[in-house]
Amino acid sequence: MPHIWIEYSGNLALDTQMLMRTVQDAAVGDGSLFPLAGARTRALRVDDCLIVDGHPDNAFVHVVLRIGHGRNAEQKAALGERVFQALTAALAPQMAARPLGISMQIEEADPVLNYKLNNYREHLAARAAAAAAPWPRTVVGAALNTRQALAAMGDAVDAPPYKAAPKAPVLYIKPANTYARHGAVISLPADVDEVEIGACLGVVFARRATRVSEAEALDYVAGYRVVADLSVPHASYFRPALKQKCRDGFCPIGQDLAPAADVTDPDALDIEVRIDGQVAQRASTADLIRPVARLIADVTQFMTLEAGDILLMGAPHGAPRARAGQRYDISISRVGTLGNPLAAAGSAR
Repeated sequence: MPHIWIEYSGNLALDTQMLMRTVQDAAVGDGSLFPLAGARTRALRVDDCLIVDGHPDNAFVHVVLRIGHGRNAEQKAALGERVFQALTAALAPQMAARPLGISMQIEEADPVLNYKLNNYREHLAARAAAAAAPWPRTVVGAALNTRQALAAMGDAVDAPPYKAAPKAPVLYIKPANTYARHGAVISLPADVDEVEIGACLGVVFARRATRVSEAEALDYVAGYRVVADLSVPHASYFRPALKQKCRDGFCPIGQDLAPAADVTDPDALDIEVRIDGQVAQRASTADLIRPVARLIADVTQFMTLEAGDILLMGAPHGAPRARAGQRYDISISRVGTLGNPLAAAGSAR
């Protein structure tokens, strides 16, 4: 086999065995590349992450393929194209989720062919556009929309005044004073000791949605954002919890919009909440009582949602709590991340 060397930045999690196999299979795929004596494979993680355009979040993968002598220029070019295509296909999920540079070098005694691809500038432009995007006109949330949350109510759902489990979505509004951006410091009023961190999938609308059918609902979705439904702990679900949910800054909205085309199944996304770096909750949108298309259909039967509006699918049951001086971070697979530090304010708002 050829010598294969993979070097990658320390801020990137890679399945190196899979990547080695991908490069190896592509390299010898047409039978023109023969095994070399003493051939080896090796992966090296570089802890000093590559920084491009001043962004330490950027990551890189660099592959060196040493093939030995004896091939003409056409054979080398065909080999390079074939291997680089396989390499970029294998790393496509990583590149879709973050800024990533991919480079490949084919060596005999000296470097002869170099291949490079990166999405740094596109990623930075997308982040800038997202940061400059206007706030939504409306953010609507759904309570009691997970099986665990409804089950935890126990016999209370059959008590007055409702005497039964809800037959329609239990909704609430997060008004404009609650909006905050990723990374912003959220001030907790003096009368609030701690807040619940409701990790929500936010459905962003691409166009006006009125009386949408469940079958067509996803056609109205522009994409998805991570949204934090911050709330003062309370036991009121059937009545509007305005004082608990509508404090200033209690609806941070992730800056990255995951396009709908990239999230093939919004009803099967993993959710994780960390408090000060420690995992505090793991959940999934698979637990939703009303999945995305159904909730869109139910809500738009009586209210119109405009382009840019956000529908929150509901926080998982057992939302972790955090206090002033702590930081929470939410991640939703295929969608993105959102994090904010919490601080104490001088007085209640």
